[in-house]
Amino acid sequence: MTEIIWKATLLLAVMAIAQTALGRASAALRHFLWSAAFVCLLLLPAALRTVPRWRPRPVAMVATVTETPALVVHGAAPRPRRVAWPVWLWVVGCAAAAVRFLVGAARTSWMVRHASEAPAAAEMAAGLRQRLGISRRVRVLESRLAPMPLTWGILHPLVLLPEGAAQWPETRLHAVLLHELIHVRRWDLLAQALAQAACCLYWFHPLAWLGLRQQRQERERACDDAVLLSGVAPHDYAAHLVDLVRAMLARRGARRTPWADAPAMAEASGLELRVRDLLRLDRNRRPLSRKGALAAAGAIAALFLPLAAITALAQGPMSGLSGTVKDPSGAVVPGCRVSAKNLTGSNEETTRCNNAGQYSLPSIPAGDYSLEVTAPGFARWSVAKATLTTGSPAQIDVMLAVGHVTQAVTVHGQGPQPAAAPVGTPQRIKVGGNVQQVRLISQVPPEYPADLQQAGVQGVVEIHAIIGKDGTVLNATVVNTVDSRLAQSALDAVRQWTYEPALLNGEPIEIVTTIDIDFTLQGETLKVPRN
Repeated sequence: MTEIIWKATLLLAVMAIAQTALGRASAALRHFLWSAAFVCLLLLPAALRTVPRWRPRPVAMVATVTETPALVVHGAAPRPRRVAWPVWLWVVGCAAAAVRFLVGAARTSWMVRHASEAPAAAEMAAGLRQRLGISRRVRVLESRLAPMPLTWGILHPLVLLPEGAAQWPETRLHAVLLHELIHVRRWDLLAQALAQAACCLYWFHPLAWLGLRQQRQERERACDDAVLLSGVAPHDYAAHLVDLVRAMLARRGARRTPWADAPAMAEASGLELRVRDLLRLDRNRRPLSRKGALAAAGAIAALFLPLAAITALAQGPMSGLSGTVKDPSGAVVPGCRVSAKNLTGSNEETTRCNNAGQYSLPSIPAGDYSLEVTAPGFARWSVAKATLTTGSPAQIDVMLAVGHVTQAVTVHGQGPQPAAAPVGTPQRIKVGGNVQQVRLISQVPPEYPADLQQAGVQGVVEIHAIIGKDGTVLNATVVNTVDSRLAQSALDAVRQWTYEPALLNGEPIEIVTTIDIDFTLQGETLKVPRN
């Protein structure tokens, strides 16, 4: 949450600075930049989890770790985590902001449902829509509840005019419809919806609300510029705006209605600035071209992607993690892979043990981590949760267990004629690390009972056993359900097998093994398919 807040602050601050620096640019460009900034705010939480992260590692933190007494952290099952009160506060704020926008949207929908068609205005709007190149159908309605002309709907837009619009002068109706249809062509309602969604997520951020206000002002200015570029005289258009506001106040009274600035509706605020801009001759009124939009989007992406990737400023307090990896005999295990995944963040740290079996992650963000240690020949070691605190580098020593060994043998029959199954070539079971190889030195082939071959009985017998320190097979048991005669035949053979025992640092050890014996009538040669 902290990372999102400071990155959103930086992004909005850059946009505010760009707003001032681009004072002589067109309003269409400034509106596009603000809209793109709100899209970036919506994408920021997802980008923090998908964009590859980059964080420079501070050298000074290494010395700090060695000076602090080590703290041994023991793994434990994670406890259920309670939602912190800041999260609940954020959720309540999001809901309150969403209610504000939804109330405005509901009010506008209610006005639309109680509106009637405006045939004369619709005919004029059809010609303007064709002139502007708008492919979507746009309805024109009239309502006594509408305080000012407004546009509503994204995929199915409509223009809602105040009551009495049919009696307006033709020039005023033309200017008003042109302004609202330009909103439709520019997809301003979609940009406004995205900005409102961003303000719901960042309701606590004052720059987000200031940006929303600035986006609306630039939106109206951009549409005013487009109206003037179409040939409407600035003085006439400014007079139309003033008359519209005067008529609204006459209908509603001098007291400002609470619905006048409903977020889903057009606003009368900023009229003075709009009129002043209309009468300025030095204003840049050029629309945003496709190349300009691509260049602006590239500039925003050039800011947003590195901002989402960098983590140096967002990590806050740092901690450290180190330890030693040993085997059951107490000897160190070099070359182990150690990984630590942040359960509350997005970073995942990986390192390997040195020749002394020691690993070190001297500078990682404080937080809750899941740890995993792997080495060839050993079972995977893991801990569900270990908490690293600021200024207290943790030491987690690891004791690896010897890995589980698995072997498979296939016994073939020859249909109705019983035949002795050939014995497969003994195969080494690769274990690696400090564990020496286990080697099968004497193998008695299982007997495939003739009556079972005649009856077409087949199956796989899975046996769990222990290879003792003297190489004999101990505690052999069948763990799956097969024909009892096949199981007994497999057990009788396996109990006579002899191994060269596994050695850990030169000393024989017991090791668990799984043996699969496949009784089949396919007539293939004997093979050991897996270890």
